Amino acid sequence: MTPATAGVDAQIVLDTFLRLVRIDSPSGHEAAVAEHLEPVLRDLGFATRRDPTGNVVGARPGRGALAGAPALILSAHMDTVEPGNGVQPRVEDGVVRTDGSTVLGADDKAGITAIVEAVRAVDAAGEPCRPLEVVFTVQEETGLRGAKGLEIGALRARQAVILDSNGAVGTIVNRAPASDHIEAVVTGRAAHAGVAPEQGINAIVAVARALAEMRLGRIDSETTANFGVIAGGVATNIVPERVVLKGEARSRSAAALKAQTAHMVSRLEEAAAALGATAEVTVTRSYDSIDVPASAPLIADLSAAIRACGLEPTLQPTGGGTDANVLNGAGIEAVNLGVGFKGIHSVDEHIAVADLVKLTQVLCAVISPR
Repeated sequence: MTPATAGVDAQIVLDTFLRLVRIDSPSGHEAAVAEHLEPVLRDLGFATRRDPTGNVVGARPGRGALAGAPALILSAHMDTVEPGNGVQPRVEDGVVRTDGSTVLGADDKAGITAIVEAVRAVDAAGEPCRPLEVVFTVQEETGLRGAKGLEIGALRARQAVILDSNGAVGTIVNRAPASDHIEAVVTGRAAHAGVAPEQGINAIVAVARALAEMRLGRIDSETTANFGVIAGGVATNIVPERVVLKGEARSRSAAALKAQTAHMVSRLEEAAAALGATAEVTVTRSYDSIDVPASAPLIADLSAAIRACGLEPTLQPTGGGTDANVLNGAGIEAVNLGVGFKGIHSVDEHIAVADLVKLTQVLCAVISPR
């Protein structure tokens, strides 16, 4: 271990984490966390700003032998899912969890903690450090909105490490799917359901037929599909004229995603047409894929840092989307690191203090490699 990794203080890391999770920050209401973090970053030598979307962005030059190294982005998101207000963290047997009434917010305040404390540890040890840019985003949990609103052109670095995976510390997520958002408006014809139902065209029936004929769920090892929102109808005595349907298709294969999306659209259009209804289907790309090869220098650097902390790096694909997808789509090579939190998006969310410390040590070795 380097002086920086060896000098990571578990109590300081834990205190930073507990302070962060006690600050309410459900998606769309991250200002209090941002206000807390900006002076912390400035104390660590970052020039900070809050961009128009609400993201906290900071930059500082490299130091010592690494002053001329390529800049690196470190990123985590500030928002949490609900229920996330009034978090009361408890430390029991080396594990941080809540009283059971809220999520913990380790997703993603554990990532923020590791970034802040790794920089602090490297500075305290007087170690050289590569140039850094820090991006703490808003509204990751509600559609990656903060990352999508980033002023990418203002960022200098072309590589990024996102700390937002529920994998074990030492995991590198280098492949993730692209996602298409699919929204359909199926329109039939209203009629009195008791007096003249034959004069109506039931939009709900059209949608039901389409879904019954559609491939959904796990399509293959790289592809999934789902419709998760449906709304329509007015009253039980009216043949429903209009239904709105919202869903998605995801795949790590561009060809498979194109085929699955086309399949879902065609089933909706064909089922509607068969009943004399219409289907207006809109497809928008939610985010692009991640496909950073195992041979990439960024993977090599991260693997070396993980090994320097006594762990074995593991490359892992995922079916989820994160801010890393958005950065990759904007031309910044980005991967996600396993943070070690468990039970995320539930009131059973928890994280081991040892994993918080180990993650911080790994990040020390990333920003101050030997």
